Amino acid sequence: MHAISTRPLPATSHGHDPPQTLVILGPDGAGKSTLIEALTRQLLNERIRARRLANAAARSWLTKFCRRSGITFPTFTQDFFETSIRGFNVARNMVSAAHSGGLSVMDRHLYCQLVLRRLRGHPSGLLLPWLAAKSTECARIILLDIDPHLAYERIVSRGKDHETLEYLSESRDEYLRLAQLHGWIILDASLSTSLLVEQLRLVIGK
Repeated sequence: MHAISTRPLPATSHGHDPPQTLVILGPDGAGKSTLIEALTRQLLNERIRARRLANAAARSWLTKFCRRSGITFPTFTQDFFETSIRGFNVARNMVSAAHSGGLSVMDRHLYCQLVLRRLRGHPSGLLLPWLAAKSTECARIILLDIDPHLAYERIVSRGKDHETLEYLSESRDEYLRLAQLHGWIILDASLSTSLLVEQLRLVIGK
């Protein structure tokens, strides 16, 4: 795993509380939302500006809709729908983060769509990888790495959605490949939330 750097995130302004952006990635069950909520809550309790920005793709909603309606969309159509929704949310949140003081923590990003495309056997194309890299130039990316079996247990226990162990294993492999390729910081998602919050605070220098 990458060593945790205490160098502050790059800022895009010179105000009293310059904007910082942290992107949290990881397979389903890694605990992204739980960790982000704990981090932002702790910082806010200490009067440090922080907020969570969700880059949703409506994948869960689409899956539930298909199950209820009995309609099955081709994977290409699903990818187009999810990428469009997530792309819009990412663009909106990146603009908001760049013009807001304090820490903005993003839950997922365009790289999640690249992972999905890989697992679905679709080509990555040229535009999406470029947009993913370009939109994170001023952000620090953290990958929460988790054993697929533990991720599966967490997903089953929360009872909101379902993923196969095979999918979780392939998803983890692809996230790790991207992390090695781009030099992301990798954290062990099996650690307690409090320990992970401490590690993230080292990363952001707060």
